[in-house]
Amino acid sequence: MALRIVVDRLRCIGAGNCVDTAPEVFQLDEKDIAIIINPAGALPDTIVTAAESCPVDAIRIIDVQARQQLYP
Repeated sequence: MALRIVVDRLRCIGAGNCVDTAPEVFQLDEKDIAIIINPAGALPDTIVTAAESCPVDAIRIIDVQARQQLYP
């Protein structure tokens, strides 16, 4: 499954829950805002769980092949 991961950098508060859940995919930059370092770095379920763990819903996950938004 090919996923498109979008981080709303204006909404992100740098809580780091996504990094804790999927450190192979997410990292905090120098401004403590989430960035994507490897969109294929974890299983799709783990990436969705990481998005769900964001306290401000700053992460969207889209299934590219199905053209369907998985989260939120």
